[in-house]
Amino acid sequence: MPAKLVAPRTVKRVWILTFELAPLVKLGGLGEAVRQYAVLLDRAGIDVTVFMPSHGRHLDLGLRSEFKMRPLDFAACGERRGLDGNSYGFCVGAEEAYVDGIRTILFKGLDYRTGNVFDTWNPYSYVEEKAAIFARAMKAYSWNEVPPDLIHVNDWHTVLAGIALRDEFEKRGLAIPVDFTIHLSGSPSFPWHYASEDWSGLEDSPHLVWRVAKHVPLGNRYVWDSVGGNVEAFGVHEADVVQTVSHSYLNEEIKARYGNWIEGKSCVVYNSTDWSREAVDSWIRANYGDVGRDALVKIVERYIRPSSWTGMFNDLNRSFMVLPARLTSQKGIDVAIRALDYAPSVNLIVLGIPVGDYGYEEYVRRLAEERRGRVMISSARMPLDAYQALIRLADALVVPSRWEPFGLVAIEAMSLGTPVIASAVGGLKEIVVDIRGGRGSGLLVRPNDEAELGLAMESMAHVMWDKDPSKIPIKEIKEIATSEPDLPETIRKTAMDIVESRFRPESTLKQLLACYEKARQMAFYRAITK
Repeated sequence: MPAKLVAPRTVKRVWILTFELAPLVKLGGLGEAVRQYAVLLDRAGIDVTVFMPSHGRHLDLGLRSEFKMRPLDFAACGERRGLDGNSYGFCVGAEEAYVDGIRTILFKGLDYRTGNVFDTWNPYSYVEEKAAIFARAMKAYSWNEVPPDLIHVNDWHTVLAGIALRDEFEKRGLAIPVDFTIHLSGSPSFPWHYASEDWSGLEDSPHLVWRVAKHVPLGNRYVWDSVGGNVEAFGVHEADVVQTVSHSYLNEEIKARYGNWIEGKSCVVYNSTDWSREAVDSWIRANYGDVGRDALVKIVERYIRPSSWTGMFNDLNRSFMVLPARLTSQKGIDVAIRALDYAPSVNLIVLGIPVGDYGYEEYVRRLAEERRGRVMISSARMPLDAYQALIRLADALVVPSRWEPFGLVAIEAMSLGTPVIASAVGGLKEIVVDIRGGRGSGLLVRPNDEAELGLAMESMAHVMWDKDPSKIPIKEIKEIATSEPDLPETIRKTAMDIVESRFRPESTLKQLLACYEKARQMAFYRAITK
């Protein structure tokens, strides 16, 4: 570590490191959140570059044209030494692309071994190896550009790359702040060799690490071993700021896991949406003539039915509810399907995104077969306009997650005036306001409780669909619906008002810049600490 470090005075140039960037690569909320960060920063006049593995996207001619990809004159090749003592070669190249106008650097394999890792279409195939070589690529690439004023790493997959960059810049006398955003907590653990100069490229260099109330000099290996080689935990300790997507997730998950000591270097940035009910209604009218049930059925017939795992609904004279989610246990799709046993008035549309969890997919498929004619599961890729229209026309969005850091789909639905029935977990508790507590945007239920979820779905069906309070099974909701004949419109308006006041891009940008300034100040403290 140089005797004297210089920290940026302002944050005008940001490098964002990620494994997803919508719409180029998107499996869940991470890709959309990173896209949002990049676009908002760009609009604010900040120079943004996104760095990520290609995941084979550069091999698709359609994507090459759409995102204006071109190869860069860059190669990082070398040997790594494994635990077995053998040498393993790697060779990484790069492509430049523009996603929503944002300059994006995609690292790719230049030999078979590296390409087999970097160019797999699933972002999380060979994920440990991708993360390790990504760190090597970022260290090498750091000499090709003017250094950033801040490094923003997203989830554990980019932690090693971010810390390697920080160390590389410290050799040059620069204290570059690192903002580590945890979108979804969880990470594997490895011996030091995985992170080391032999494999991923981290040197065991002395540097200053925040310890509750001050910075103290430590080596990378000491910190790594102190957290048992857990990559995410290493990032929490090494980053200048730990950013999360909701206060509930910060307090109930991150602090519970790592301790309250991170309070001084933590911050929250809500995701947001720019969806517009007026724009969606205009699209529906232009394509289907009316914003109503007929349009909903036609959209289902055109986009969902052809790829449905279980065929069309037996009876269209039911309430339609939608559940968009990755096909993983976390999302609780199985709970929602079983909940149909308690919601006879509801048809459920599941828009499932396969992520390679084949055991869970088969389980969900079997549950759906048992309720054939009541549930449709489709993994078809819908145009965004049609997807938004489906959400707009549904009687409710169902989010039965077992845990959920934020819940972007919830605010997207609410922005269109669609009620949300959600598990009372994580960020969903901060998004959805239960109508039983006064003016609300939906219903909150206990996670993993199909009976409670089913009764909530049945109740909301009779609130929003047939508007018959006498059929509502939950007494408290029945009383509210009976006394408030305009309850459906009240719910829709409240949902949109909540989004307007808390979850629009302007709010996200303000929170993000505050996090960046906090990280910059922490880096400044590093720079002046003797």
